[in-house]
Amino acid sequence: MIPSIINSVITIPEILSSGITFGPKVCIVAPGPNGVAHYDAIPQDFTVIAVNKAMLIDGLEPDWWVIAHCDTQWFREADRKFRGNRIYRDVTVPEITETALKNSENRIYEYKTAEELLQADKVLPVQGYIRKGASVSAVSVQLAYNLGAAEILLCGVDMSGNKYWDKSENEDPNVLHLHGEVWDSVSRFNPLLHYMRHELGVKISTLSETTLNVPFYKP
Repeated sequence: MIPSIINSVITIPEILSSGITFGPKVCIVAPGPNGVAHYDAIPQDFTVIAVNKAMLIDGLEPDWWVIAHCDTQWFREADRKFRGNRIYRDVTVPEITETALKNSENRIYEYKTAEELLQADKVLPVQGYIRKGASVSAVSVQLAYNLGAAEILLCGVDMSGNKYWDKSENEDPNVLHLHGEVWDSVSRFNPLLHYMRHELGVKISTLSETTLNVPFYKP
């Protein structure tokens, strides 16, 4: 869906109320280095969602790109390169570029986040909600569930260290202290995954090594 501009303000539809579906099987690809050996193993019948910098992975052809940040060095290249569907975090919508607006192939949506964040000691409902607080991959898991996925596969969602698949490093000073051997947000992501797997009946697994408590994918 092409965005509209009203009085110089970009308006785009909210994804959860759009009627869009991802289909029953979704693979979320993050830019962690553990995913490098597994991109070719992503089953062809899965809708592929790239999060943030993962859109730049060579050979990866994602169906959707989930964007939580536009204020990074890699974003301009990714913005110019991608020709598929995009989902921007609502606060990044004002940063949508002319490149995206002029690309008629793009369908562009936004996601809004609930006021209450994901927590380590309390599970909050995610039916009809997107909750932040545990990385853009956690946001994408919630998007996939709310848009029809019954099976979710993770790839490159390492949740550890500070390096990307291309051996570059995250230089954001706001997250460096959170990116240790196990990311701080794992304590909030794991309860979400447990709830979705055991209470909501969503099949969730991973192709690559991760610090999250999910089983490895078995075809």
